[in-house]
Amino acid sequence: MVASLVAFLTPLGGTELDFQLQTAWPALVLAIFVGFIFIANFFIYSKSVSKNGVGISVAAMRMSLLIPVLLSTIWYLELMSTRQWIGFITVIVALFLLLPNKRRMLREPKSAAWLLVLLFLGTGLGDGSLKIFEADFSSYLTKEQFMGTVFLSATLVGFLVVLIKGNLSFSKQELGMGILVGIPNLYSAIFLIEALEVMNGAIVYSIVNTLTVLGATVLGMIRWGDIVTPVQWTGIAATLLSILLLM
Repeated sequence: MVASLVAFLTPLGGTELDFQLQTAWPALVLAIFVGFIFIANFFIYSKSVSKNGVGISVAAMRMSLLIPVLLSTIWYLELMSTRQWIGFITVIVALFLLLPNKRRMLREPKSAAWLLVLLFLGTGLGDGSLKIFEADFSSYLTKEQFMGTVFLSATLVGFLVVLIKGNLSFSKQELGMGILVGIPNLYSAIFLIEALEVMNGAIVYSIVNTLTVLGATVLGMIRWGDIVTPVQWTGIAATLLSILLLM
């Protein structure tokens, strides 16, 4: 809700984009669908964590990078050089090396493998939809209008689920965290779309995914005193190498 309000109330920077429902409705339909995917992915992730464990669930989300990369290279023909393809392969290796507790992850029973498939598809489609908007629909809606509709759709679906479950109660801490998380969620998506406007989609998605995992690893070291294994240090080095190769 906070992300949606901020998006709709953000000045559009003097844009001359003229909103017309007759031409903009396909973009609105896409935004509503993406909102459903966004919120559904949260529910799928929490369920997958309880059934499959954190490690393999995170791995499914990170490997979903393949979907937007293939979308950019095959559908939108944003070709990469040989050096950049080597960088992309290095990204896959780096993501695997950075995952914590890989041995335990491999031993965890896949009691609900279908959740991992849904998590892979949901994360990949959610990320790839931003490329679809940037390439095909950005002339009908501004980034703020699109993302505002996305988060409004997610809000309505979320409240509907909560009402059905009969659990419409929030602590002050949950409300505060929700407000704080809403704004960075919004602008991370907007900045990603802006990056897609000026860079190859495969490169953008690869760098964002590796930096997300790298950032989480470093934050764990600083904030919670996580011990980084030699394998993870190798992953950090591979991450930096992959970014250099992709640029």
